[in-house]
Amino acid sequence: MKTHMPSEVARFWRDLLGYRLAPNHSNSVLLVSDDGPALLIQPSVEQVEPGAIHLDLRPEDQAACVARAVQLGAAHVGIGQTGDEGWVVMVDPGGNLFCVLQSRADYLHSLAEDPGTPTRVG
Repeated sequence: MKTHMPSEVARFWRDLLGYRLAPNHSNSVLLVSDDGPALLIQPSVEQVEPGAIHLDLRPEDQAACVARAVQLGAAHVGIGQTGDEGWVVMVDPGGNLFCVLQSRADYLHSLAEDPGTPTRVG
């Protein structure tokens, strides 16, 4: 993830995801957890387009995650949602879009009712 505000964006994602800072050999910020993928936040000197990166989070509790994100400086953003999507679109303090998806339990319940079909990739 590139941003003009690496410290602020790193602090937001660290606190929202419960990650910790890890040693790093550059001016980027490396966030890690014991059970999730690492997140590297790089400072950018070039133009960073809003929404250039988009993360999707699947929390245990969607409402609690949205409330925590707002408390940490995120904001709701409209990109044409109808309100029936099951996810909440937000923007972090650095302008990166992300979605807070339905809870893991709700997702597993919907899969049990309708397993869907895999998206073709090739």
